Amino acid sequence: MNTGIIRYTLNSVRYYLTTPQKRKAVWMFILLLVSSFLDVIGLASLVPVMMVAAEPGGIQKSKYLLPVYNSLGFASDRSFLLFLIIVVFLFFLFKNLFSTWVNYLQTRFTAEVGLSIIKTQLSKYLNFPFWYFNDLGSSNLINSTLQVPSTYVNMILRPLFIFFSEIAVVFVIIVGILVYKPLLLAILAFVLLPTTMLTYRALRARSQAIGNRINELRPGSFAVISDLFTGFAELKLANKQARFRDKLLRNQEEIQKLDAEAYLYTLIPLKMIEMVAILGVLTIFLYAIFVPGSSNDLITLVGLFAAAAYRLMPSVNRMLMAMVQLKQNQYTIENLEAFREEKYNEAPHPQQLPLRFKETLSFDNLSFTFPGAEQPTLQGINITVRKGEKIGFIGSSGSGKTTLMNVLLRFYTEQRGHIRIDGEPLTPQNLEAWHRIIGYVKQDTFLMEASIKDNITLGDPEVDEQRLQYALDQASLRSFVEGLPQGVNTHIGERGSKLSGGQRQRIGIARAMYKQTQVLVLDEATSALDNETEREVNEAINKLSQTDITILIIAHRITTLRECDRIYELGQGQVIAEHQYDSLMRQIVQP
Repeated sequence: MNTGIIRYTLNSVRYYLTTPQKRKAVWMFILLLVSSFLDVIGLASLVPVMMVAAEPGGIQKSKYLLPVYNSLGFASDRSFLLFLIIVVFLFFLFKNLFSTWVNYLQTRFTAEVGLSIIKTQLSKYLNFPFWYFNDLGSSNLINSTLQVPSTYVNMILRPLFIFFSEIAVVFVIIVGILVYKPLLLAILAFVLLPTTMLTYRALRARSQAIGNRINELRPGSFAVISDLFTGFAELKLANKQARFRDKLLRNQEEIQKLDAEAYLYTLIPLKMIEMVAILGVLTIFLYAIFVPGSSNDLITLVGLFAAAAYRLMPSVNRMLMAMVQLKQNQYTIENLEAFREEKYNEAPHPQQLPLRFKETLSFDNLSFTFPGAEQPTLQGINITVRKGEKIGFIGSSGSGKTTLMNVLLRFYTEQRGHIRIDGEPLTPQNLEAWHRIIGYVKQDTFLMEASIKDNITLGDPEVDEQRLQYALDQASLRSFVEGLPQGVNTHIGERGSKLSGGQRQRIGIARAMYKQTQVLVLDEATSALDNETEREVNEAINKLSQTDITILIIAHRITTLRECDRIYELGQGQVIAEHQYDSLMRQIVQP
């Protein structure tokens, strides 16, 4: 049998186990061996009982049972047989209780490992570079973070325990048969070994293909159902719900067919082994017919074969099922091993330094190029912003405005030049300090299905009421909140469905104020709003202009930039002009 998948799986398991978990794994393996040994003893204990019960006076002829019979002072064979039956029953009761306890420990252990894998996946993807994060997509990320670890535990880790426990059972049985009846071992090997290997070879390739295809289809289902529910209103008005529903059902139809086929493959090994067991009995009969003098041992040999096959068949079947499951779900190992390279890891520097912003924020000859792109998106940007200034950015789509802000937010890292705070370059060592003082409000503000307060504080368990009230005032939300029956504890629905566009944006501004932001980036914060709603948000922005907060505004509507000290125009990744609001408005009005 091909052991490559076993080695591959073991290597993956070692990567995820901590040192205490590795010790637990060794302990679990020892317990499984003990449980397997008890299984074999239970099987072996039935053989002498069957033999003495089938033959009159068998107890008197048995060199093993007769001393026990005499030492315990039994007067009749019947009472001794009854005693043996009770002992065997009590042993099987103990064995099964012990086995259940071991299984309980095993499931607890695998659940613990599963949680560790989810933590590892979360850490990996939360430290993903922003570019790769967007490129991979939320459906793939959800699948890899939650679904894949669950499948790995259920279809890789637990079958691996089963495989090794059954290997131990088979090994002990084989050794016992080899000592007691080598001929029986030869028959079993002749019957079971080729069938097991051929069955696995026949199933492994298709099983792996099924697993890979399901892994391809599942993120697609997540993506479509997310679109179907989050775009409920738009799709209903456009009469497109049926199209998305049919697309999801086609995807799920293929997944269900593949799941059914995979389930069928778990049933085939048992049927094959049952057939070869019958073949084994027939082989024994053929042996008795064609080998002179062997018929005297026929009943004994058939009985021993039946007893051995009774325990071996389930073990071989479970081993085969485990191997097929490992092959079918090999994709989970490949998924968990993906993106381990250093370029995918932007974990915070272990030694974080403080950062103070008192005077200037500057872009110093800054250039940035997306991975795989031939032309730079930003090149030679030189801008200096004094603390407390309000700076606007305009430009056509693709001019580099949002990319420049993403570099400032450190979602992207420049290839040349620096961002300097009071003359000192921003580095990974002061990233956490920088993120503590910079706020971000974008066109589609992130909102949780929670209360206004939770959305402003991002679920802070200990809310600073003074900061919360200040944030409501600065974002011009106080009159709105006071008009609600539950005030700041009012739930806003999924993605703020109970709020207007302006209210959603002002919650984003309030969030930045609660954070005590010193630098605020507004990225097209009013572009999706109507004129009245824009006026409400501009009121909040204008109120912020009276503070010492440094504000950088990307705007589609020039009126949003009324309070800006300067307005920079970008084109093809470069600063092509610097404007004042009044002069810019005159340029727009005059053709």
